[in-house]
Amino acid sequence: MRRLPNLAGILAATLTLTLTAAERPRLVVAVSVDQLSAELMQTYGPELTGGLARLMREGTYFTEAYHDHGFTETGPGHSVLLSGRFPAHTGIVENRWFERASGRFVYCVENGEGGGSATSTNARFLGETLGDWLQAQAPGSRAFSVSGKDRAAILMAGRRPTAVYWFSGTAGFITSPAYAERLPAWMMTFDAGLKERFATRSWLWRKEPSTPEGRVATWTFPGQVIRNGALPRLVQGAGMPLDKRFETRFRKSPFLDEVTLEAAETLMEAEHLGRGPATDLLTVSFSATDYIGHSYGILGTEMRDQIHRLDRTLARLLEAVRRRDPGAWVVLCADHGGMDIPEALSDNGFPARRIDVPAFLKELREALKAAFKVDADLVEDSPEPNDLYLREAALKAAGLDRKAVIAKVQAWLRARPEVADAFTAEELAVTDPAATGSPRDSSLRVLLRRSFAAGRSGDVLVAFKPWTVFGVPPTEWPTGHGTPYAYDRRVPLIFWGPWKAGERPEPVRTVDLAPTLARELGLKPGPVDGRALDLLPRR
Repeated sequence: MRRLPNLAGILAATLTLTLTAAERPRLVVAVSVDQLSAELMQTYGPELTGGLARLMREGTYFTEAYHDHGFTETGPGHSVLLSGRFPAHTGIVENRWFERASGRFVYCVENGEGGGSATSTNARFLGETLGDWLQAQAPGSRAFSVSGKDRAAILMAGRRPTAVYWFSGTAGFITSPAYAERLPAWMMTFDAGLKERFATRSWLWRKEPSTPEGRVATWTFPGQVIRNGALPRLVQGAGMPLDKRFETRFRKSPFLDEVTLEAAETLMEAEHLGRGPATDLLTVSFSATDYIGHSYGILGTEMRDQIHRLDRTLARLLEAVRRRDPGAWVVLCADHGGMDIPEALSDNGFPARRIDVPAFLKELREALKAAFKVDADLVEDSPEPNDLYLREAALKAAGLDRKAVIAKVQAWLRARPEVADAFTAEELAVTDPAATGSPRDSSLRVLLRRSFAAGRSGDVLVAFKPWTVFGVPPTEWPTGHGTPYAYDRRVPLIFWGPWKAGERPEPVRTVDLAPTLARELGLKPGPVDGRALDLLPRR
């Protein structure tokens, strides 16, 4: 029997749009905490009393929210949060991918002219975000973005933001010509004060008195020692050189989040956010958790103290936001999760491993040479072999059939003990990326499809087995993320505003965030892969 339209549901939805359009808050703040996994929230959340604790207590807290794509990195994750689209549609398939036209790996927000962070741009991002919908449909609205990373600020900001700022070491917070020819006077004043503090103040990372002790351990490798629990750590002493080593030390400390908060507070005051006739959107991405996770893992004293300090930082942000607009809304999520130090996982029975990438690629190339009786290397170099690209010129010179080579690459990968599965571009191109079923159960093929974009992605995409890290011996970042598994995909999602507080255990997707906020703001979103979640009003 043909179903009749649900007229009551349609009427309710129409009324919701009308009412929220008339009662929008003056300020909406979207917060991303880089590498804040659901596991970190579960592990350290019960110890907290500040801003994270307040959001968990007073917000609608989806405890089973998933990034439902395969390559869980910072660029793809931030491109998803406010667009409501999978990386396959935002075009940000990884932090870096091989650009066939130029024959090199490109960074997801570079401008292609070698200008570094000072020229970063959204040119490679496809589509729009909440800020674009808001400004187009609510005259007078503005959209600002600030972060410790350029890709986080830029990819949450969308196509046409009012302004975008990111941390750039001793230069302080910068923007690029893609957004403005010069910084506003208030940001130049802020940066000048920050530079003076860099030069004259000692930055010593001490454990907060309220932070319980975490793991204390040491792992020794050729030319490298990884220590957990080595607080206090000197980040910068007065008079020490303000060089790249300073920037590296500063980024992997809680001080990065503290100065990002200060920049956000200064922006809110200088630009009068939440004080105008229309809704302002501010996106803030706190990056220190990611750098600390990469450097020290997730169970050491360093990460435990970082989460306690983040809790305090978010408490200050929430107070600043509500002072500007008592009815302000805040949503918190993360771009991805992360895993612990592989050696620590191995000590506890996990099948963790490191992959020597050059050796792995050499074995693959030698296998191809033997199979096709050629001397040329048929696969491009890659820092992380999630995407493998064939060398087209070498194939042509040798007169090889492309499909035969791809089939051999796929078969070789599937026989490797460290590989869970591998899919060709042709297989993924005919796989439906639609968000169906529970995100807990998404297959590897579907997850990699949602990280695949023709023309940008490789000829073969690889899912390595869980608890795998690239780099032997460990690189500058001893552990990381990027896998299609729950420890990297599952993140917190919290809506803090005029909605009923409480935990919501049903599985949802991070692509649901943007359409949900759009619905609550009475906006019509562009094409999205997610759905608007039901947020219950406070009684």
